[in-house]
Amino acid sequence: MNELIMSDKKTLLALSSTIFLWGSAFVAIRMVTPYYSPGGLALLRLLIGSVAIIPFAARYLLKKPKFKLLDIPYIIILATLGLSLYHFFLNTAERSVSAGVASFIVGQVPIVSALLALWIYKERIPFWGCIGLGISVLGVGLIGLSGADGFHFSVGLGYVLACTLFSGIYNVFIKPLLLRYHPIALSTYLIWASTLWLLQYWPDLVHDVKTAPLNDTLAVVYLGLFPTAIAYMTWSYALTRLPTFRASCWMFMLPLVSCLLGWLVLGEMPDGLTFLGGLIAMGGAILVTLSKQSAKVESAETEIPLAVAEEKGR
Repeated sequence: MNELIMSDKKTLLALSSTIFLWGSAFVAIRMVTPYYSPGGLALLRLLIGSVAIIPFAARYLLKKPKFKLLDIPYIIILATLGLSLYHFFLNTAERSVSAGVASFIVGQVPIVSALLALWIYKERIPFWGCIGLGISVLGVGLIGLSGADGFHFSVGLGYVLACTLFSGIYNVFIKPLLLRYHPIALSTYLIWASTLWLLQYWPDLVHDVKTAPLNDTLAVVYLGLFPTAIAYMTWSYALTRLPTFRASCWMFMLPLVSCLLGWLVLGEMPDGLTFLGGLIAMGGAILVTLSKQSAKVESAETEIPLAVAEEKGR
C-alpha cells in the first residue's frame, strides 16, 4: 500500500509544488519586509489567498459540510496558530534573518511533527531518534552562533523557532479534520479564519499599500496566490495521501529551494558556519524521521481519509 501511495503522481506533484512555492515564499517575504509591516504583509497575503481560493473550492463549499460543534473552535485555533501567527512571526523574523537561515530552521518541522505525533499516539522515541534530536539542536545552535549581530539575530531566530513549532502543530492536528473534510474545503476554512484574525492589522495594511513600491506589492500578490492559496491546498491534499511524518520529510527540501532562490534573486548566501549548522540540523531531522520510520509507528496513519474516499467513489 505504501509503495502505491508513493507512486501516486498526483501526490508527488502536490508535494513538489508545495515545497517549491513555500521555498520561494521565504525569498519573497525577505524582499518586501523593508516596505511591509509583519501584520500588514500577513493580512494582505491571506486576503488575496482567501479570494483566490474560491474558484477552486466552490464545488466543495456548495456541499453541506458535516460540521461537528467542536470543529469550529478547532479550526479557528488551528488557523490562528498554523497560519496567522506563523505568517506574522515569519514576517517579523525575516526583517533580521536571511531567507536561507529561516528556511533551515523551518526545515526542522519534521522533528516537531514527529515528537508531537509520538506524544499524541503514546509511542516511544527510538534511540536513534533521540540522537538525531540532539544533532539537530546542535545544528540550530551553530546557526545562532553564526550571526554577526547576536542580539537581533537571536530575536529573529526565536521567531523562526516559534514558526517551526506552529507548523509542526498544524501538520499533526490537521489530520483529524482531514478525516471529515475535503482538503480543499478545509484549506478554505482555515485561510478564511486566519484572515479574520489578521484584520486587526488593517490600519498597517492601508499604510503599507500606500507607501510600498509596485514591485513589492506584486510580490505580496504572488505570496497570496501561490504559496498561500495553491500551496496550502496541495499540502492538505498530500496529508490525506501520506502519513504526517512522510509528508513532513519533504520539508527537508525547503532550504535547498530557498538558498538557491535567495542567491539568484537577492544575492544572499549563508556563511560557512550557518551553512554547516543548517546541514547538521537537517541531518539530525532526517535521522529522527528515519528512526521513526524504522520503528513502524506510522501504521495507524496510512488509511486514506473518509472525505477523500467518498470523493473518489463519486
